[in-house]
Amino acid sequence: MSPDLNLHPVVIDADHIDDLNSVYQVPDQPAPQSMDLNDLAVEVDWTRKRMLWMIYGSCHLDNIKDVFARVTKCSHVVVLEAESPYAYHLTISERDELRKLLIAERLTIIAGGPVAQRAVKLLELVDVNSMDGWKPILSQAQMNLRPTETRQFFEKVAAGINMKIMGKATDLSVTLPYLRNALINAPLASGGDYLQQWQGMRKDRPALIVAAGPSLNKQLPVLAQNQDLFTIIAVDKVWPILKAHGIVPDAILALDPESVPSWPRNEIAEGTAFCVDIGCGSKLLWSNDQNHLMTCANMAVYQILKELGIKVSLLSTGGSVATSAFAMAERLEANPIVFIGQDLALTGGKDHADGYLDPYNAGLLTARIDAGFDVEGYYGGRLRTERQLLTYKTWFENRIKAIPHKLIINATEGGARIEGAVQLPFATVCQEIRSAEIYKTSLVPPFKRCIEPDHIQRLSEGLVRLRDGIDAMKAAAESAHKLCLKMGKNPNAKQLKKLDALNKILKNQQPSTKSFIDILSMSNFDKIRYKTHIGEGMNGMADAVRQYDDIYINIISSARFAEEMIDHVDGFYKKVNEHGIINPDILKYAYFT
Repeated sequence: MSPDLNLHPVVIDADHIDDLNSVYQVPDQPAPQSMDLNDLAVEVDWTRKRMLWMIYGSCHLDNIKDVFARVTKCSHVVVLEAESPYAYHLTISERDELRKLLIAERLTIIAGGPVAQRAVKLLELVDVNSMDGWKPILSQAQMNLRPTETRQFFEKVAAGINMKIMGKATDLSVTLPYLRNALINAPLASGGDYLQQWQGMRKDRPALIVAAGPSLNKQLPVLAQNQDLFTIIAVDKVWPILKAHGIVPDAILALDPESVPSWPRNEIAEGTAFCVDIGCGSKLLWSNDQNHLMTCANMAVYQILKELGIKVSLLSTGGSVATSAFAMAERLEANPIVFIGQDLALTGGKDHADGYLDPYNAGLLTARIDAGFDVEGYYGGRLRTERQLLTYKTWFENRIKAIPHKLIINATEGGARIEGAVQLPFATVCQEIRSAEIYKTSLVPPFKRCIEPDHIQRLSEGLVRLRDGIDAMKAAAESAHKLCLKMGKNPNAKQLKKLDALNKILKNQQPSTKSFIDILSMSNFDKIRYKTHIGEGMNGMADAVRQYDDIYINIISSARFAEEMIDHVDGFYKKVNEHGIINPDILKYAYFT
């Protein structure tokens, strides 16, 4: 049965080659116009490695062949048919040529369906671990023919790919300090999953997410008068701004591994829940000893915490504390969810509200503006944003689309438009909620955290289990490394079989053990994947074995570092137990270079 290309796009790749017959088989339609690759709307550098090239507007076979003659062998080409999906008939020989490229996994064709759906299909194919960048191959004629459709398509694609790239960059740069902080903060994570009790606690009640965007300041007088209406969930660095206006949030959320407290020790109000990701900056978490609700946004670290016997709540995030706050509002089953200070743009040439703890210098802000993107503004027109903020904007829009039964109100009155959110003045929102006589109750009864010796003992026992697993992984990697050295340039079948057995031992280690090593080795593994993908210095089985050996060497090195790290953390836990109270001064024993 032929796919209905008027309703849904069809992805034709190595796994769906047979669909090629049903897509291009109408003989009476004219062939598409050939594209002039020397007259493109976007400048391209054909020599770039590991690129995703997007041919947009024409499925002309000569164009596809011409592109493959220009791009590097480790690049991938996607054809995005913008003409009628039944645009032309392929001869048997033409279809065979396309099949060869599909089987070689160098080509994918996306045909039919609305533009937005084609963008979604394309984003499903993008693997940022195997590609360094992307470029449209778009003729000036096609751009002039459908300027609005083309711009909308590539804006969606850019936002989606940018989100994946930012996710990968965050993993590479943040996960190791996140793990370090989680281990340091573990003594405060006793008592189980406190966040479970919050499920549905604000069902069909209004929640307000307060972010620190430049438009926040004008909303603060209205919020001060109406704070009794909302469950106020605030990002940590907005605390001094709220305090200056007499506003007491119901919850403060913190996420950043580099965070420092924006309050003096233990000055958070008793009625405020201190919702801190366990990988957050240790100085921030240890600055307060009451109302801790511990969460975790990183699945790899979550596996390690389970091995330590720690139960914390998984709370999804889009990379910013404001996206975590939205996930918290969802956990509470709040409705509506209202935004203020959620600019997601460099409104008025500013990055944060006045009074923000850590403003950027003017020179750096100018550079960020120059390197930014234009998006639709709250009041229409175009507004400047940057890659990171665009990632958060995309996350919010995807979440809003996934929960159509919730009313999401963007009352920021500035910044970027958030697709799917209703735009209302904040004063109007407050007036409507007050007329409905909906008032909040306390979110959490005040409670104190303390150091529990039994919990510290469980942590130490968990560290022993982690250390045993890492020792076993190191031993297998050392055996594999010695075998690689023996193989030389002509590995035999028996040696390869033995190497395969060692690889299975490494693969079958406990998830917590593998997560620990992966986090410590992440950047090096990424470099090895890169060299392997582009074929750099690769010539036959001996070079493939050499790349394996690089992995074994990195596992051995990471395991040694992990052992030292675990031993140091165990010593820190003993100091915490001796000290007996939550005091940030104890952190001088925690840090490990």
